[in-house]
Order: sequence, then structure tokens, then C-alpha cells
Amino acid sequence: MAQLKELPQRHQQILAFIPNGSETMITRVELVKLSGLSDRDVYQILNDLTMKYDIPIGSSRDCNHYGYYIPMNEAEKNNGIRSLEEQGNTMLKRAEKVRNSDIQTAQAYKEKYKLTPANIPVQTTLQFNYERSITPLN
Repeated sequence: MAQLKELPQRHQQILAFIPNGSETMITRVELVKLSGLSDRDVYQILNDLTMKYDIPIGSSRDCNHYGYYIPMNEAEKNNGIRSLEEQGNTMLKRAEKVRNSDIQTAQAYKEKYKLTPANIPVQTTLQFNYERSITPLN
């Protein structure tokens, strides 16, 4: 085990919200709401916890079971690694596609589908009221 470093207060707060094990994960949206931090700040803290403080944080992007967790065994750790590798591969493929794309194609699509009074979307607002309780782990 590595020497433990002192975590900044905000990092301590986010770490405390992340559940142990992948059975009950927490989403970044939930971390933002619980912490009062911006989405960007939460993302950076999650990255810092792993990259600066060597804390393995697993994640899942499965549409039925997603969020962040602290792996409790090698299987959970490997599932988190697989999820990160899949995301990385997708990003690399997208970067390659952008590299090989024609800028004029984007402009042609923008011109073809530009907003006019006839196709301006109507804005609707959905409001969800739910609470998620956090139970301390013993």
C-alpha cells in the first residue's frame, strides 16, 4: 500500500460520497448535486483521485447500471478498467474520424439544416424530483 497523502477538502468530500463496490454506484450528476460543485470540478476531482492519489475509482457506463464506485475486488477493478478502455478506444476512433473529415461537409450540413422559423424546436422543461439517501458504511 502506498503512503497516504493528505487530500484537499473537496477531494475528501467527493471520495466520501463514492460507494464501496459496484452494487450501488453514484453518478456524476448525483455527485454534483450532493457536493454543490460544478460538473467540471467533480470530473477533475475524480480524475485527481486516481491520477494524483492512486485511488482506483471504477466506473460503469452500462445503460442499466452506471456510475462510479470504489472496487472491492479484482473483478470490480477489471470491470472498471474495461469501461475506461472502451471509452478511450471510442474517443480515439472519433479523433481519427475528425482528423480525416472534410470541413466543407460540416458546413454543407449546417447550411442544409439551418434553423428557420418553421423548424425552430420548442423548448420543454422536464423536472425530476427524487432523492437518493446515502447510508454510512460500517
